[in-house]
Amino acid sequence: MPTSLIQDTKFKWIMWSLIFFSVGFLSSPTIVSLYHISIIIPMVLLYKGGEKLKIPKSGYFLLGIVVWGIVCNFVNFDELVKTRKAFDELKFYLLGLILIVPIRYFFQRASNYQVKRMLNLLSIVVIVAFIVGCSKAFFGFNPLKMEFGEFKSRSDGLTNYMRYGYASAFLFVLGLGVHLNRDSFKNIITPKLFYTALLCCFFAVFAAKTRGALLGMICGCSFLALKFKPKLGKALVGIGAIFIAVVLYISFTGVQTSSRFLNIKDGSNKKRMSQFYSAVKSIQERPVFGVGISQFSKHVTRIKIKYDIWSKEYVGHSHNIFLEHAANLGILGAILLLGFLVTWGFELYGKGAFGWVILSYLVAYVVSGQVENLFDNTNSHLLFFIYSISNINFKKVKIFEEII
Repeated sequence: MPTSLIQDTKFKWIMWSLIFFSVGFLSSPTIVSLYHISIIIPMVLLYKGGEKLKIPKSGYFLLGIVVWGIVCNFVNFDELVKTRKAFDELKFYLLGLILIVPIRYFFQRASNYQVKRMLNLLSIVVIVAFIVGCSKAFFGFNPLKMEFGEFKSRSDGLTNYMRYGYASAFLFVLGLGVHLNRDSFKNIITPKLFYTALLCCFFAVFAAKTRGALLGMICGCSFLALKFKPKLGKALVGIGAIFIAVVLYISFTGVQTSSRFLNIKDGSNKKRMSQFYSAVKSIQERPVFGVGISQFSKHVTRIKIKYDIWSKEYVGHSHNIFLEHAANLGILGAILLLGFLVTWGFELYGKGAFGWVILSYLVAYVVSGQVENLFDNTNSHLLFFIYSISNINFKKVKIFEEII
């Protein structure tokens, strides 16, 4: 569909930045970093040229996280590990808000072909990641390097099995939303590529053996179907309830199974619980300013030794988005995150079919976020890109006007 608005140099820079995002967020931290780098200059030019940003209520919570994060980092400045990186982590919250303007500028001018090309690139990356990850996990062969080796038994795609598994679950929820509104999206998807990638996303969750991702996917898809296919949605809710009941029965009655999806009472969850408990102790120690953004993992060993918490050899993040923010930014940090997610959810609720699709993704994200810290490089890029695009006025974008 042609557009009457000019595709100027700023548009082309933004287009390339979105291509870097499409290709890189699921495959390479280096490539996806070019998304933010290359979009900054056109963004500055747009603001200087008079483009306005109407900050949504959810955006004020993001700004609150940024400001409070800076305060917490300075309070803990002497203890920060990798100081620059600690401050860099705040960029995601800020850019999610201020990139609304350049992303809006692009989609107001983009043709169907240009958007389809980006979705095709993403689909190709998803397919390649699935093939490579499964080849390494199940056959011990890396087709990218053309060599055999010792790899994890869990598919990691092109990055890390946790990031890959959860991102795949979220992409499946979004892709299913596109499928349920396929008549509205028919001009910007290539069916053979799109549906192949959608299947890869679904099976990637199982290949990566990410239980939290599966739970989030079930909840997100059920919520999605309740809107567009109510009978299917109710059936999925029932199936989900039965699945959870089976998992609890197997996990706590001693039934033997080798499946990670059917037995949650294993060493992995015991380690995760040690992280929960360590995060709670960290919050009790520093309830106001926390330990600084992304710093909790640097304090885990000290906390476990001090309070004699089990799994002392296991370190890392808290495996929970709210505990992680409370440990890093104090209790106020968790409240600000909750405020952001709740207000964004209400904003999406009033945005018709497209808003409901994104709201279903948000449901999956929050559910999965109770057992995993999803503010990693992969899922942070995806989360805040989706946030930016969700705050476009769809009525002024021809590509989206059919699914309002």
